Amino acid sequence: MIRNKLNILFQSLFLLSIFLVSGCKNDGFLEVQNTANVSEDAVYASTSAADLVLNDIYNALPDFNGMYIVPFDAYTDNLMTGPNWPNNCNVARDRVNITSKSELFINWTSPDMWFDWSTLYNKIRKCNVFIQGLESSSLPQTDIDQRIGEAKVMRAFFYHWLWMLYGGVPIITAPDNYNTMGDSVFHARASFDETFKFLDDDLASAAQLLPKSNGNDGNGHVNQGTALTLKGWIELYYASPLNNPSNDLSKWQAAAATNQEVMQLGYQLYPKYDELFFGTGNSNNEGILYREYLSLKQGSYVINYQGPMYEGTNWLSWGCSTPTQELVDDYSMANGLAITDPGSGYDPQNPYANREPRFSQSVLYNGNTFNGSIYTSFVGGGNNEIDLSDATDGSNTGYSTKKAMDTTVNFRQWGSSSQNWYFFRYAEVLLNYAEAQNEAVGPDASVYEAIDQIRERAGIPTFSQVYPGVSQSKMRELIRRERRVELAMENKRYFDLMRWKIAEVNLSHVMHGMRVDPDGNGGFTYTVIPAIPPGTTQWTFDPNKNYLLPIPFGVMGQNSKLTQNPGYGDN
Repeated sequence: MIRNKLNILFQSLFLLSIFLVSGCKNDGFLEVQNTANVSEDAVYASTSAADLVLNDIYNALPDFNGMYIVPFDAYTDNLMTGPNWPNNCNVARDRVNITSKSELFINWTSPDMWFDWSTLYNKIRKCNVFIQGLESSSLPQTDIDQRIGEAKVMRAFFYHWLWMLYGGVPIITAPDNYNTMGDSVFHARASFDETFKFLDDDLASAAQLLPKSNGNDGNGHVNQGTALTLKGWIELYYASPLNNPSNDLSKWQAAAATNQEVMQLGYQLYPKYDELFFGTGNSNNEGILYREYLSLKQGSYVINYQGPMYEGTNWLSWGCSTPTQELVDDYSMANGLAITDPGSGYDPQNPYANREPRFSQSVLYNGNTFNGSIYTSFVGGGNNEIDLSDATDGSNTGYSTKKAMDTTVNFRQWGSSSQNWYFFRYAEVLLNYAEAQNEAVGPDASVYEAIDQIRERAGIPTFSQVYPGVSQSKMRELIRRERRVELAMENKRYFDLMRWKIAEVNLSHVMHGMRVDPDGNGGFTYTVIPAIPPGTTQWTFDPNKNYLLPIPFGVMGQNSKLTQNPGYGDN
């Protein structure tokens, strides 16, 4: 768990200015020598002082609740965007093909984007500076060990994004300083496998330094469960088809074993799925790695960009996350069956009837309610009707996001709430285990048991009840659909599409929405339509190169030891 208390952050800033911005050149990024007159020894004179620096490392976690107009799911087949005026909204909706530095480095990568190469390496450097300072300090060894474990987990967390997005990257475990080291601060890329091994080994060692936890122990720090969860995730990514073309079963077995270790630590699913994503659900035993926010009404979570554009007749947001029909169709029926299954009872002309609870809790559709108001997206039905022309900045799909939209907050006055943002939670561990175990040995009883917990919390029949005795391939399909629904809008879909190596199929087509028309008799007719405005470019995913992003042009120019990813030229 991660503590992000603003008062701790403010206390940290002075100490951080002492040495975290000292002269360095890290893969080509030169920073100016800081002239603060407080010595580094003072920072490590006490554990409490050192913890202020550690808190700032925690604060380096991206602010997904408040900083970004577009959720990362909008770059996938889960979400689209309403307005076309913000650059990242436009790029996400148009799904610009990643072909050149002008398209990617300007539109996708910027200093305030969480996956920016330079930003992530700056955060990694913070961890390296802290670890080096601890190792040479005279603090009690038990305090040193635990905090080194925490910093290693955070460093691996930042590294693992670089690894998934760019492939093998320079592995830097000590703070480089160009003033004293010269050109030796420039590092070549490690291979993809070498980077994985570094992460896997570092997390294993960190886990040994950290206390065990059964989840919400209230101390605000990462623990053994955090280290093992991240380890289990990168092992799953490494074992997946993109990175395991020979289907080496030992890789799946390793991922299953690590996730099973987490399952033995005492985490539990929070009983109410919808409430988990509100401030009232913060005290839970499901969150494993998350960013916390103070209980303020201003400044910690601004959601004017998300949710429905209007609540009744009151303007609410710019509707920048509109679920696609592709996502909607993966929500089960209330009887636990997929809408395509025989006997599911799905009616295309009454498509929202008898659907599972997570659907109405996560997606606003015509007839659903939001804060006591009925959401109407039918043509002629008000401000939230489907809009392909950008006349209103409304939904391109006829849907809006409901998940994590806290109705107790006055959005229209830039209100804020204190709900957590989860990077990892226990439901994902169960999904990770089920997938890895199914690939390693097939759908044994433990696979069913893991997935059944998620279905029981969702309030629908379990896999054991509706899909008993299925084949390995069928279970793979079921797990992937369950994962998509359970983790929708949580920035997980992009990496799943990549590791399953299905992005060229799922992303290289026009996404869809639902046009709802009054039938003249008090009812409606429903028509699935392309959810792309006229004249908008559709992303074509190139499997020969787009499974990795190109290293930014500026980084390549500053470090001659780097090699570009295949398909992007020399840049």
